[in-house]
Amino acid sequence: MKRKRALQLQEEWSDKPCPHPAFAKEYDLGKRTGNFVCTQCGSTLTFREKGQLMASRRSPEPSPDE
Repeated sequence: MKRKRALQLQEEWSDKPCPHPAFAKEYDLGKRTGNFVCTQCGSTLTFREKGQLMASRRSPEPSPDE
């Protein structure tokens, strides 16, 4: 997603909470920035932030004792 489009989404979304359901790679001036953009609200996340968010969504593995 182009950075300009992400900024438009951010303006339209305002300060409403967003679950960040899907992400797209961010591009600026035709080059990849290394960041990701929420396709719903336009928020920009780094690779690390996206990884942490995705990890927090995973349900914990049951322990072998259970």
